[in-house]
Amino acid sequence: MDATWPDSAAYACHCGTMFAVMYWRWVDAQARPDLDARVQQDGPFEGTCPDCGAQARCAGTWLRVDAVAREATLQVAEAQRGSLLRLLREHLDAVESRSHAVRPWMLQPTPVFYDLVESTLRPRSAVEVVPARSGELVIDMPGLASAAEPPAASPPPAEQPGGSMPPGVPQIIGADTRTPGTFRPPVLGAYVGELAVEGEAVVARATVDPSERDKWERAHLQARPVLLRDHGYPLLGVRTVASFLGQKAVIDAVLDPGDPASAEVFRVLSQRFAFELVVTPNEGDALSRDAACEGLEPNAALCLESARTLLAREQLPPERYHQARAALGQLDVDARLEPPAETIAAGAYQHIIGAAEATTALEHLDRVSSKPSLARLLEVEGLPMTEYDALRRRVLQGSLDHGLVAPRRFWRRVVASGLVPDLATYASKLCEARAALEGEEGDLEPDAARKAWEAIAELCSRKDLPYPPALRGALGMPEPAAVPDSGSPPSPASGPVPPPPPSGVEPALHDPSQRLKIAAEVLQGKRAGELEDVFAALDQFDNDELLALLPDLNDMGPQVVPHLIDWLASPRRELRQAASILLGLAQDPTALEPLSEHLVAEETSMWVDVARALGSFGPTALRRLCQVLRVEGGTPNEQRAVERVARALAEVALSDGTVGPRDPSPGHDAVAALADAGDARVRAAARHALATLRSVSESSAAVRGEAPLPENTQVRGFSRRAYEAIMVPEVEVEAEA
Repeated sequence: MDATWPDSAAYACHCGTMFAVMYWRWVDAQARPDLDARVQQDGPFEGTCPDCGAQARCAGTWLRVDAVAREATLQVAEAQRGSLLRLLREHLDAVESRSHAVRPWMLQPTPVFYDLVESTLRPRSAVEVVPARSGELVIDMPGLASAAEPPAASPPPAEQPGGSMPPGVPQIIGADTRTPGTFRPPVLGAYVGELAVEGEAVVARATVDPSERDKWERAHLQARPVLLRDHGYPLLGVRTVASFLGQKAVIDAVLDPGDPASAEVFRVLSQRFAFELVVTPNEGDALSRDAACEGLEPNAALCLESARTLLAREQLPPERYHQARAALGQLDVDARLEPPAETIAAGAYQHIIGAAEATTALEHLDRVSSKPSLARLLEVEGLPMTEYDALRRRVLQGSLDHGLVAPRRFWRRVVASGLVPDLATYASKLCEARAALEGEEGDLEPDAARKAWEAIAELCSRKDLPYPPALRGALGMPEPAAVPDSGSPPSPASGPVPPPPPSGVEPALHDPSQRLKIAAEVLQGKRAGELEDVFAALDQFDNDELLALLPDLNDMGPQVVPHLIDWLASPRRELRQAASILLGLAQDPTALEPLSEHLVAEETSMWVDVARALGSFGPTALRRLCQVLRVEGGTPNEQRAVERVARALAEVALSDGTVGPRDPSPGHDAVAALADAGDARVRAAARHALATLRSVSESSAAVRGEAPLPENTQVRGFSRRAYEAIMVPEVEVEAEA
């Protein structure tokens, strides 16, 4: 087998011209001995300058393969000794891309450093260009004695001193011509294409200029899902970026997120982000290439959910889609690939050393995590959601280690990431780290250190946490007064506790410009107000405002459970859905009965959220679920009840979480016991639940954001966003007065 590998490269000639050359990246010395000798003499580049006719000759990096000796040597130019590690990494990348031609002994080539020997016999075309006066080209013409005739452009003999031109004397040629300019390859195009499912695969189609067909065939492709928001209508699709010899081209294959077909397209992409790119020139045969990128499945699901949320919120007419598509088609490559104002590199902040670096990392993460920046990175730039999660965890861990409070949007994420079990522990660990580092070399300056302590105090104040002793000592706070025994009468000196002043927030809750901020402050206890007023006004809040308040509602615990139970009867689907999710997280026993009653009564597909909420109670919910089957037995809803109770039973069985072979699993065991129950309806529901555990587990994980979303309806999208709003603090209310 011939392991020789030809590639292409851009070569800069001494005359200033840039042109494409053949780059022999691998040379099989046994199969191509002539090529092996030529490359060792002139370097791995082969080509002729179109302007001056010089041959490409330059020391470069190439792999010499000797199959007989089973040896591979990496030929490295002497000037690149300092780049050896980078060149070895590039070699391994090349090996990975050409796995079909690799042998084990090629994995660790021996580096050999070399310099090209100056050629003693230079061909006539290989002339040396030297600088001259402006507008002139001076060329050294050695060895002219062997020429048959003098060049036509030579001056007449009468004008030459001595009657002839001595060898080695520069000759001025073409003083009235310009020096050849740098060659610039043609700019590639930006196109808009179509996206559809054909068979079981997603296909992106676009028509390109005929001159670019070969470039698309050989270019390196990068693909990612995109949601383009800036054209008056959300454009949903996939973006393919082609790179060829330093030039880039873009194809945006888009579709209307309001089209039912978009759900099927992104259902496939959210399971595996891969598609077939079909490029059709105006003249000539079509070209087909595969494009894929691992890890972007959650991004694909996010793009669809965000697009449909935009449509539902803004009520955009469908005809705006074609206008937006036309506007996108007017943008060139540079405009489409313009970098965002805030970005972050994948793999950043692997190691955070010192409080200054931790502070910088927190500030950077805070800017990146603002809603516009994060949406751009996840929905346009292709930053994998899993990479963002990992990066965010590293920064939060580093800030915790240095006693620095994360911005408020990340407080719940610190708990949800498992760094601490609760916010009280978070405050305590921050104080321990800050006290241990106080005054150490490399720690914060005194003013910055005091601000760090004050930030911990703000965390405790906002979340009604007791101040740790270290915090009190650092800020000079007085010790808290002793709390009297519950049996002791109140001190007469303290007097009766005055009632809170009237809040007057009810009118503000109906003002769209400030209702979100007012409601958040009431729920957080920062402003006096009645919960009844807030809940009465929430029906007027749009979905984004409602989602922004879910974290605070979740934090309030049992005191909001009665209001959430009332929401189960709301005519608005999103309120019923939010109530089911919050009640499932609260696990208040008083919610079991209304949830079980609503399981069969719900007419929309959000009954799945009710089943998931009931399942979160574990075996405690079994008695209520069996009662539902007995009540609905013999009624027209009997079959519906069996199916929905089966889903709830599956959630009960999954409430044990990930368990080992010998770990207790009370939920699964209880459902398995019902599979042999005397009641046929209970027995059928339990057996169906056990048979569908895998699909139920995958569906619930997708809605909670732990896996790609296979269902892409607006109802499922709201469920996913609701869980993210509660568990991912990037959607928390940011406005502060």
